[in-house]
Amino acid sequence: MNKMLTLAGVTLALMTGCLSVNTNDGAITTDIKIRKVYTPNIEVQQTAVSGEATVNCLFGFITWGVSEYADDAFVKTGPNIAVFASADEVAKQGATYQACDAAKADYLLGAKYRLDTADYFVFKTVKCTATGYPGTIKGVKAVKTTATTK
Repeated sequence: MNKMLTLAGVTLALMTGCLSVNTNDGAITTDIKIRKVYTPNIEVQQTAVSGEATVNCLFGFITWGVSEYADDAFVKTGPNIAVFASADEVAKQGATYQACDAAKADYLLGAKYRLDTADYFVFKTVKCTATGYPGTIKGVKAVKTTATTK
């Protein structure tokens, strides 16, 4: 009987386990990050410049015709980001690059785009003309410093 009681006690101790709770929240460390915000100093030319690009598109997502394009011409954010860029977007980026390259500029400010599309259901051709004022970055300046706590 003594052996059975000992075995039952050991079994009970193994099955209940042990739990320890740490409630010491007094030693929280905070990470402070200093972030500087910079703005570019852009010199704008007063004469407009233009560029053209033509893109061919097959089945709505296979595009060709533009090998050089302005990668940061415009940025899409939000829930409607497409996996493949549309032919219109690629044509705009190609025309923006051609306009900036012609003026030796970094930006095309006040850009206007003209899109001429010939759509044949499965195949389409998009010709884009971009017109705007070329801007060149001459430097950057710090605007403000912000601190964030994490």
